[in-house]
Amino acid sequence: MSIRLRGTPASPGVSIGPAFLLNFEEIRVQKRTLRTASEVESELERFAGAIEKTRGELEQISDQLSDVIEGKQLIEVHILLLSDPFIISEVRKQIKDDLVCAEYAVSKVLFDVLERFNAIEDPYLRSRSVDVRDVGRRVIANLLGTEKQALSNLKNPVILVSEDLDPSQTAGLTSKQLLGIVTDLGGSTSHTAILARSMGIPAVVALKNVAENAVPGQVVIIDGIHGEVILDPDADELQYYSELKKRYNTAEAEIALNADSPAVTADGKAVELSANIEFSQEADQVGRFGGHGIGLFRTEFIRLLAPEAEEEEKMHFRAYRHVLQTLNPDPVIIRTLDLGGDKFLDSIPTVEKNPFLGWRGIRICLDRPEKFISQLRALLRAARFGNARIMLPMITGYDQIVQVRDMLDNIAADLDREGIPRGDIPPLGIMIETPAAVLGIDLLLPHSAFVSIGSNDLTQYTLAVDRGSPYVSNLFDSFHPAVIRQINIVVTKCREAGKWVGICGQMASDPLAIPLLLGYGVNELSVPMTLIPDVKEMISVISMNDAESLAEKALVLKSSEEIRRSVLDYVESKYPEIILDEIRRDENYRGS
Repeated sequence: MSIRLRGTPASPGVSIGPAFLLNFEEIRVQKRTLRTASEVESELERFAGAIEKTRGELEQISDQLSDVIEGKQLIEVHILLLSDPFIISEVRKQIKDDLVCAEYAVSKVLFDVLERFNAIEDPYLRSRSVDVRDVGRRVIANLLGTEKQALSNLKNPVILVSEDLDPSQTAGLTSKQLLGIVTDLGGSTSHTAILARSMGIPAVVALKNVAENAVPGQVVIIDGIHGEVILDPDADELQYYSELKKRYNTAEAEIALNADSPAVTADGKAVELSANIEFSQEADQVGRFGGHGIGLFRTEFIRLLAPEAEEEEKMHFRAYRHVLQTLNPDPVIIRTLDLGGDKFLDSIPTVEKNPFLGWRGIRICLDRPEKFISQLRALLRAARFGNARIMLPMITGYDQIVQVRDMLDNIAADLDREGIPRGDIPPLGIMIETPAAVLGIDLLLPHSAFVSIGSNDLTQYTLAVDRGSPYVSNLFDSFHPAVIRQINIVVTKCREAGKWVGICGQMASDPLAIPLLLGYGVNELSVPMTLIPDVKEMISVISMNDAESLAEKALVLKSSEEIRRSVLDYVESKYPEIILDEIRRDENYRGS
């Protein structure tokens, strides 16, 4: 009898194949006490040698990744961790002061660092602990002379089933070896998800108990579109998903042929289509998917990797320079640190009963200016290499924008006095994420060069719904009339003021939201890079007259279900059949 599990769709597509179960066992490290100074020196040398050997292994994996840029960038993160001065010094301190062997010192420091990561509330940042764990395991393995299971020896393509995956091992795999990936842990922004999308294979994560239910070699179906996994499917399920796979692959192949074409509506209206990125190296692939520029460069991960202000400025500068040089002259919108809410770092400790209504985004930056200044200095230094724009998160009052502008003026003057080259101060824009920003948009626009709507947070704050809460997450709905009306208000006010407006939330790639957003008049859609061809295809079948009529009608409809149905009726004969199937199935799942 088949077992059907539901998780989080991490990479779209459908796959059918045999299960390959991967079970990582923790490396057991025995404590060995050192007795002489020569033993201490020997252990320090062993540690240094293991670091270099691990670095060589990672560089070799990186070289083998060819153009899988997401894999290469993750390996580069691991190489950076190997050089982390805090970790290196702590391990050496353990060896010298506590007189313990190198592998025990690494395991102890690794445990302490992982404890810090596990205390982070934000699931995205917390999931990055897998990087630290993976690097530490590799170093310990090299110290002990052991090796973990080599996935590279797979002879036939399989569906990889695991509780979780170490990024470096996943990065070393290719689409010829894997048909798909399913894991108990992880999220849509985890390394597993990023790499699966880059390889073009389906993935479903957060399944909770797939590893304990799967049997090696049994047939597995992955529906990466809807986040479902079927173990040991019956004949009817095999037939249905075999047909779905064929239709999906056919539709994607046709869409990919148009990746290089401009994003233009059926009646000739050009639409800016940009990418959301988290790593600087992702910029290398934006053109490959047919995008132009960056609509949202999230910078929180850089902050996580660089706890010291001086090193932070260097890392930010290198990241921004690479993106700007790569995409010049296309615009690159760099969002300043958006910590807080569910994204607190342990270096900024606080306890709040309602963190989403508390210390987050620009509020933290202005209250901790020494950290913020490091980022702004790096931004100004890098601005001379391309078309940079700065975007501020969680803005609720014009005074916050004024404070940042004053800081930029002062930093520019400091750089000039220090003789450090810089670019012009980039255009300063804001994210619209709260009803306060919507209702006060006329007060904010005189101080803002541009606006980007963060539909995820705008929905959350408008509906008073925490997306992460199992009790109310079903109420999170960006098609709610209150959200739709606010988007219209923002775009209308921006157009009246002659200000550019984009949208970078999940709505920007939602098939039913795209006609509405175009109808309201947004200038730009910023979406995950791999979705650019799909969004471009959807844009190409929409006429602006129809989009404007749909958008106007949505303003008087009473519910999100009515709004969705109105748009679905319009696109029924326009979108590829596979996209319509996805919409219909999602609608049925919602119970509408």
